[in-house]
Amino acid sequence: MVARAGTERDFIGYGETPPDFRWPGGARVAVSLVINVEEGAERSIARGDGANDLGAHWIPASASAARNLTLESAFEYGSRAGIWRLLRLLRKHDVRATAFCCAAALQLNPPVAAALVRDGHEIADHGHQWDTHTDLDDDAEARLIRTSRDAIEASTGHSPTSWYSRDGLKPGTRTVLAGNGFSYESNSFNDDLPHRGSGSSNPDLPVLPYAGDTNDSGLFKQFPTAAAFGNHLIAALELLADDPRGGPSVMSVGLHPRLIGRPAYIGALDHFIAHARKNGAWIATREEIVNAWIQITTPEQPTAAGSA
Repeated sequence: MVARAGTERDFIGYGETPPDFRWPGGARVAVSLVINVEEGAERSIARGDGANDLGAHWIPASASAARNLTLESAFEYGSRAGIWRLLRLLRKHDVRATAFCCAAALQLNPPVAAALVRDGHEIADHGHQWDTHTDLDDDAEARLIRTSRDAIEASTGHSPTSWYSRDGLKPGTRTVLAGNGFSYESNSFNDDLPHRGSGSSNPDLPVLPYAGDTNDSGLFKQFPTAAAFGNHLIAALELLADDPRGGPSVMSVGLHPRLIGRPAYIGALDHFIAHARKNGAWIATREEIVNAWIQITTPEQPTAAGSA
């Protein structure tokens, strides 16, 4: 079976000698804080789906064909309280995040859309609803991406910069994104630095890999306390800062208002941001990181003879 054009796997990447440069301010580590705005966009019986999303770990729910108002309320905590606690913390530290926004979540909560823009956070696309795409054909996925892009722009006044799908990238997705105004995409977990993707026909669309381990979804299982999660984040940052591998790195931190916005958990993020700033990390939006990488790593074009 021949791999579809543009989907050849690249097991080498930057290899043993990645590009050696520093981020703005001389930082070795760029930290990308990512807010996942999903509340109200999750699958639910209430909106006509066949089952409810089980995305709130303290509710011992199982898949069923009946509404579970308690489970629904656990998602609502993120949009009613958690997001505001998270935004207050980011303002306290004067840092900007990237918001992976589900269009439906913004439509249901216009004050959140307005606050993200007010505070200068980057607006990215996380789907119309908290959708899965892997079973869609290319045309159907393209229509859904354009629908979410346009709805997010209507809610925020900003066209989304990037795309992150709930269930992963299809072989044709990057071509769709490149043709519909997205400046980079985040559906990868394969490196510590941005890259251009692999394959001879891969579109010229930068990729900024995301991360699953430095993500508050670990509070479901791996991290029983805020301290455990905070220590995990700090350990990752310190390793990247002192890594014998040459060059810089990007550390992505995934945040869900219904999780990190709980009073018991928000302190872990507060402590991590303070530690990162004290130790010289560059906390930036994903768009800022990609733009810096492009500027730093793109070779200068030679000036034509006789030109000014």
